Amino acid sequence: MTWAITEVAKQRPVKVITTWPAAFWWNPYIRDVYGIDEQKLYENVVKGNDYFELEPYTDSRFFNDWVNRLEIASSKLWLDIIAEPVIYLAEHEKLDNVLGWDKPILFQPFWSLMNSNWADKSYRSLRVNDAQYIADVLNSLWYTVYVLERDDQPKLMWCEQLTAISSRWLISLADRYPLIWVDSCMHHAAKAFWKQSVVIRSGTDAGRFWYNTHINLRNNEPYEYVPFRLWIDFNTDIVNQHTNIFDKSFLDTAIDMFVKMCEWNQIANNLTN
Repeated sequence: MTWAITEVAKQRPVKVITTWPAAFWWNPYIRDVYGIDEQKLYENVVKGNDYFELEPYTDSRFFNDWVNRLEIASSKLWLDIIAEPVIYLAEHEKLDNVLGWDKPILFQPFWSLMNSNWADKSYRSLRVNDAQYIADVLNSLWYTVYVLERDDQPKLMWCEQLTAISSRWLISLADRYPLIWVDSCMHHAAKAFWKQSVVIRSGTDAGRFWYNTHINLRNNEPYEYVPFRLWIDFNTDIVNQHTNIFDKSFLDTAIDMFVKMCEWNQIANNLTN
């Protein structure tokens, strides 16, 4: 929603309340940005001002189609033009805005980048061993795997580690590098930039939460269901704690689809050039 809000901010003062303030850092048009957990948010920020709710899940028309989300956001804010995503990078972010390998990919095996153990729904995460298997195979195919992780999540071996601190910069890469995700936060950014991703899915509703332009992979429903990982056991693979129990053939299918997507992108780029 960043573009629509920015366009309004060019015309009148705007304060943004969001679960992810970093999306609006360095935006020269936004007056103030507040986290949703700001103390006395209503008394100090909301009270006395016009308030517009752009949370997509409060409107059924938002589901499943990013273009529709942008159209609705623009219309709610009385804009004549359909919004596009925009991230204002700081100078140091611009300097770091290129991955330095011939075949870089972005991989998010654990949901999510939010700094909360309550936000880490286990059905949206791969088991650590499964995530390591995918990374190892891609490494053997000479891909350099950049893993998106929170600082407190499990670390994968032989991968370049990226954390939530880099999340603004990572979103700015979403339209430029191949992507493979679990059902998590960053595939929304990829869709916003019209980028195709391979998404490994489990318990989410295809009719509401899937993007048809992504390559969506899902086999059986989870064998076990636990709504979140226990903080004390965060780095441990426990069957009744991690719900995505995929077999090797499914993981190989995900890798195969990802390699094919990279090949398609390379052919398309060559034709364009």
